[in-house]
Amino acid sequence: MKFIENVSELVYKIEKGIVAFLCSIILISLTLGVIFRYVLSAPLTWPNETAIFSLAWLTFVGGSMTIKTSTAPTIDIIVENLRGRLKHVINVIGYLLMFLFVSYIFYLSINWLSSPNILIQRSGSMELPMIIPYLSIPVSFLFMLIHVLELLLHSIFPNKEVE
Repeated sequence: MKFIENVSELVYKIEKGIVAFLCSIILISLTLGVIFRYVLSAPLTWPNETAIFSLAWLTFVGGSMTIKTSTAPTIDIIVENLRGRLKHVINVIGYLLMFLFVSYIFYLSINWLSSPNILIQRSGSMELPMIIPYLSIPVSFLFMLIHVLELLLHSIFPNKEVE
C-alpha cells in the first residue's frame, strides 16, 4: 500500500506541474490573441485553439486532482449519517464502483485512440495532430485510476501500513 501511496503522490506532483504549465499557456495565448487583434490589428489564428486544447487538458487533469484531494463533488448526505460497519462497507463499495468506472473509461479511451482515423485528424487553425488533445482523456483517467486505487485500499485497510 505504501507503493501506491508514493505513486499517487508522485502523480499528484506531476499534475500540479501540468496544471501550472497549462494555466500559463492559456494566459499567454489569450493575452497574445487580444494584443495582436486589438492593439496591432493583426489577429493570430492559433491563440483560441491553444487555449481550448489547454483548457481540455486542464479540466481532465484537474478532475484527477480532485479525486486525490477528495474535493470532487459528492452526494454523501446518507453516508455521512451512517455509523460503524455499514458506513465502512458503503464507502468501500463506492470506491470500488468508482474504480470500475474509471477503469472502464480508461479502457474505452485507449480503444478510441487506437482507431486509425485518430492519427490522421488535424486541428483547424494550427494543424496540430488531434491525438495531442485527445490524449488528455486516457492520461487523466490513468492518473484517476491511481488515485482511486489508493482511496480504495485506504478504505479497505483503514489503519494498516502495508509495505
